[in-house]
Amino acid sequence: MVNIICALITAAATIICAVVAAQENKLLKAKRQEENLAKKRTEEARLQMQMIAANSDLTVGIALALQSGRANGEVEKGLAAVKSANSKYTKFLEDLALDTINQKEESQ
Repeated sequence: MVNIICALITAAATIICAVVAAQENKLLKAKRQEENLAKKRTEEARLQMQMIAANSDLTVGIALALQSGRANGEVEKGLAAVKSANSKYTKFLEDLALDTINQKEESQ
């Protein structure tokens, strides 16, 4: 009878440890996902600020060109900045989409 009680206590302790470990793993996974999401948000905000700055450069270049009555190097610089910012943002969105697809495949 004592052996049975000891076995039950051991089994209960093992089950409790497994449940605690599973909960800990869920919490760690959620924390990692939150950290990754925060990194992605930071990267997106940085890229959006870069796009705003490029748009501002282009606007200034256009204004200067209109003021002088001819296209100048400022317009080309502004266009190059806009193209660069757009391509970086597009790459970011593509990477984000691929990450989302990979996460869905891993969870299945």
